Amino acid sequence: MKNYLFEIYTDEIPSTLVNFGAQELKSNFVGLLNSYKLNYGEIQSYSTSHRLVVLIKDIEEKEENTLVELKGPAYSFAYSEGGEPLVALKKFLETNGAKESEIYIKEIKGNRYIFAKKFINGKDAKEILLEVSQKAVLSLKFPHGMRWDSSNIEFTRPIKNVLSIFGNELIGVSIGNIPFSSKTFGFAFDSPFAIEIKNSDEYFKKLKENYIILSYEDRKKIVEKKSFEIAKSVSGKPVYTEEFFESVVNLNEYPTPFLCNLEISNINIPDCIIESVVKSHMKAFPIIDAVKNRLLPYFIAVKNGPSDFIDIVRKGYERVAKARLLDGLFFYHEDQEVRFESLVNDLSDVVFMKGLGNMLDKTNRIVKLAKKVSELLLLNKQEENDFERSSLLAKADLLTNVVKEFPDLQGTIGGIYAKNQRENDNVSTAIAEQYLPRFQGDRIPLSNLGKLLSINDRIDTLVGSIMSGVSFSSSKDPFGLKRVASGIVQILSSLDANSFPIYELIKASVNPFLESNPKFSDQTNELISITRDRASYYLKANGVRYDVAKAVISLPIDVLPSYLRRAKLIMKHLGSENLEIICQSHKRVSNILGSVEEVTCSVERSLLFDNNEVKLYDAIEESEKLFRELINNNDYDAALQMLYTITPLITKFFDNVLIMDNDEKTRTNRLALLKRLQTLFSSLADFSNIVFSNGNNSDK
Repeated sequence: MKNYLFEIYTDEIPSTLVNFGAQELKSNFVGLLNSYKLNYGEIQSYSTSHRLVVLIKDIEEKEENTLVELKGPAYSFAYSEGGEPLVALKKFLETNGAKESEIYIKEIKGNRYIFAKKFINGKDAKEILLEVSQKAVLSLKFPHGMRWDSSNIEFTRPIKNVLSIFGNELIGVSIGNIPFSSKTFGFAFDSPFAIEIKNSDEYFKKLKENYIILSYEDRKKIVEKKSFEIAKSVSGKPVYTEEFFESVVNLNEYPTPFLCNLEISNINIPDCIIESVVKSHMKAFPIIDAVKNRLLPYFIAVKNGPSDFIDIVRKGYERVAKARLLDGLFFYHEDQEVRFESLVNDLSDVVFMKGLGNMLDKTNRIVKLAKKVSELLLLNKQEENDFERSSLLAKADLLTNVVKEFPDLQGTIGGIYAKNQRENDNVSTAIAEQYLPRFQGDRIPLSNLGKLLSINDRIDTLVGSIMSGVSFSSSKDPFGLKRVASGIVQILSSLDANSFPIYELIKASVNPFLESNPKFSDQTNELISITRDRASYYLKANGVRYDVAKAVISLPIDVLPSYLRRAKLIMKHLGSENLEIICQSHKRVSNILGSVEEVTCSVERSLLFDNNEVKLYDAIEESEKLFRELINNNDYDAALQMLYTITPLITKFFDNVLIMDNDEKTRTNRLALLKRLQTLFSSLADFSNIVFSNGNNSDK
C-alpha cells in the first residue's frame, strides 16, 4: 500500500475561500473514489493561501476484480421461434465479450431475459488517481472564479503548478495548460523557490523546513495562543470574530503575531473608526482592556514569515496605522460640518442595483414598509414615528466621507452621526443595528426597532433581487442573497413571539416593484419558498434533525419566529413513546384525508352516532380554545401533552368507527371531524414527517 499526495499551487487564494477550497476538494475526492472498488485509508486535506492539498493514505495498488451480472434482451428478442439466435443476442454477446454457451435465462415479473456474467479486471490505482484528481479539481465550484488562459478552465485563482505523487512515482495529472511536475514551492515572498519532492513524507518535511505550515488548525493555534499572550502582556485581550480570525490566519503560510503601538491619545474619533483601521486596513486585532472592555492603544499584527527583522516590520505597521487614523480623523471632522438629514435626497445619485433604481428609491420603499409594519404590529405613535424616522435616515451615511473611506462602518457611523445631531436613542440605535447580523452566528439587533428595520431592509433587497431575475444556487451567490435571507430568519427567530406577519410584509414589498416595472411578475410564492429553505438551514445549523425541521417548516410562514422553539421541543421528546403515538395518530388522520377530495364542510354534532366519535368530538371542542392559548403563549410542551391526552380517543375512533360509511352525509361528517383533528395537530407541527429509529416514518 502507498500514499498519494496531490497539490494544486496557485496565485494567492482569497483568505475566506482557503478552508472552503480544501473541504470541497476533499469531498470531491471521497465522492469520486467511492465509485471505484479501490481500497484506501484516511483522506486528509490541507490548505494555505497558495495551495490546496489532499493526502490519501494506504491505497492498494490495484482495484479489486469484480464479477458482474449483465442483463440482456428479452428471450423473445434473442431467439427465433425455431431457437435460432437473433441480432439482439449477437450484439449483446459481442458487446460484452461473452459466448452463447455462457448465457443463462432468468424470469422477471413473468418475462424471460438473457443474462451473462462478466469478469472485470480492476484498474491500476495510478489510472484511477489520474482520473479522480482531474475530475476533483475541475468540479470544484467557487463563489467567484477566474479564467486565465486558452484552456478556459475556471478556478478561484490561476493555477501555477500541479504536484501528484503515488508512493515515489509521479502521476501525470495536468489541469488545462498546466503540466504536472515533481516540484512544489516554498514561502511565497517575492519569488518562491522550487523544491523537488520524491514522496509525501518528504513533501511535509521540506515544506516545514521552508516556512510553510500546511494545517489551518496548526496556524490557528499559533495565532490564537500568541495573540492572547501578547494582549495579556498589556493587560488586555484581542478582539475578533471567528470569520475575521479565519481570514487573518489564512492570509499567512507562516504566521508570526507581534505587538504594535497605536497612537490614539490625541485622536478624538469614535472607537469604531480606530477598530476599522486596525481590522480592515491592517488585517490585525485590536486590543481591549480585559476588565473595562475599553480600547487600548495597541494592536496585534501578524507577519507572514519568521520573526526576522520584526522591529522594522513593526515600525512599518505603526506608521501606516497612524496615517490611516489621521485620515479617519480628517473625514470625521469633515462630516460634522454637514447636516445628516440633508444627505437623504442626494441618495438619488447612489445606485442600489441595476434595474432597481437608486438608494433614495430604496429609502422610500422601506419607509412605506415601516408604515405597514407599524399598522400590522399595532405600534404606538412614538414607536411608529421613530420607526419611520430611522427608516428615512438609514442609508444617509453612505454619502459620508467616513463610510466612503471605511465601508465596513456603514450603519454604525450613521447611528453615531444621528445621535450627534440629536436624534433620539431609538432612532440612532436602529440605524446602527440595521445591518446585523452580518453573518451566521453574528449578534442580533438588541432593540425592537433595530430588528424591524433590519428585516425591512433585507426583505426589500431580497424581493427586488428575485423579481429582477437575480438567482443563486448552493455554489453561486454573487449578490449574497442567501446571507440576506438567513439574516431575516435569524432575526425573526430571536423574537419572543409565536408569529410575525411575514407573508403580508413580503406582499407589501412586492407591490411597489410590480407598479414600477410592468415586466416584473409576482414572485411572492418563490420568496416564501426561499425563506422556508433558509429557515430549514437555520434549524439544522442549530442541531435540529432533518425530519424534525421538515415537520416544523411545513407550518405557515408567519409562525417562523417559533420554528426553532417548536423543533427543540420535538427533539427533546424524540425518545418518548408518547411522541411516537402522537405521530402515528397524525399520520393515520393525514393518510385518510390525503386519499379523498378536500374537505370543506364543518362537523354537525347531530350526525355523530357512534359513542367513540362523540367522545372524540367533545374532546376536540374542549381542547381547541385552550390549545390555541397554549400555542399563543409559546407553551408548546403543554400543547404537546394535550395532544397526547386525545390520542386514546383517536385510536378507539379508528378501531370502532367506519369512516368511509355508505351514507354520504355520515361519511362527509366523519371526514370533517378528522379534518378538524388534523388542523389541531398541525397547528403545533406536521408530526407525520417525523422518522423513528427503525427507519420508518410514524405510520406503522
